[in-house]
Amino acid sequence: MSEPPDDKYIHRSGAKWRVLLNPSQLPERYLGTYDSPELARAARDRFLENWQRSQAPEIEGWTNEDGTRDPDELWAQAFKAQLRAEQMARRQAHQTITVPGDEPFALAYLSDAHFGSPGTDYRALRADAELIAATPRMWAGYHGDGINNWIVPKLAGLERDEVLPLDDEIALFGDWLRMIGPSLLWVVAGNHENWTRKIAGVDLLRGLLDGVRVLYDRYEVCFRLVWGERVWRYKVRHKWRYNSIFNATHSIEVGWQRAGTDFDIGLGGHTHLGTVCRPFWRHGVERYAVLTGTYKVGDEYGRELGLAPPMGRGSGAHVFWRKGLVFCHSLQAAADLLGRLA
Repeated sequence: MSEPPDDKYIHRSGAKWRVLLNPSQLPERYLGTYDSPELARAARDRFLENWQRSQAPEIEGWTNEDGTRDPDELWAQAFKAQLRAEQMARRQAHQTITVPGDEPFALAYLSDAHFGSPGTDYRALRADAELIAATPRMWAGYHGDGINNWIVPKLAGLERDEVLPLDDEIALFGDWLRMIGPSLLWVVAGNHENWTRKIAGVDLLRGLLDGVRVLYDRYEVCFRLVWGERVWRYKVRHKWRYNSIFNATHSIEVGWQRAGTDFDIGLGGHTHLGTVCRPFWRHGVERYAVLTGTYKVGDEYGRELGLAPPMGRGSGAHVFWRKGLVFCHSLQAAADLLGRLA
């Protein structure tokens, strides 16, 4: 028979083992008799644990145990989120804009309005919006930085120089979007709009598009533009990687190779360098890299960083007709050409 553990409260009693308790701590002195010292020790430990629990203060209310959600509920929520993400990815992979009729048309590319800045050309912004709305078969896409939105802590001091308070800045930008809303086909947010999402979890730009149906994403929109039997593949971003100080459209051209999307027309903004459309060739096919500038004619932040002054404005347009594409650096030129081709 095995010997008992070194415990003065467990004693041999013939072929059995008796468990005694400390009378100075517990109301009982004798717990019972067991077949082995191991069983006796286990019984004593269980008794002490239960007794100590019975002596503890009672806690009523919302505890850490109540804060744990049912795992089955969590799995169901996770599966639902995964299904939504998969559905979104499938739909984004097959996006199409189909242009009706066979008459020529124009697509205006808009970005970097920066409502709120005292150096923004507000007359040009309004004139371009009114021109788009008034020109038959001219549609538009927008790709970012409609407002300054200086809510990032390290940039908040720039708000002091704004021509409008932030609420009014957002309201004026929203009114501009409503002017071109019936002509809008796609919208991509810029880093200035996305600051609200990152800091407060609010998709500001989506809210301003209430009542307008467009292809939308916070970072990137890809789609097929279909006109009769002709198809152009678009990729639209506000910011592209791999910028170069020697080539304004380098990031878009390199993006064709490195970003995993085969596109015919790539659109970008953000740099404020100016508006330019540069053809480039991949696999024997002519592609187009389109960079839009900014509507800011003066830029306090840019001067602080030592950047070159902006050239042109944050718009440009492709005119589509039966013989191909023509790029215009101004929307008025695009509208005039469209009128002549009609």
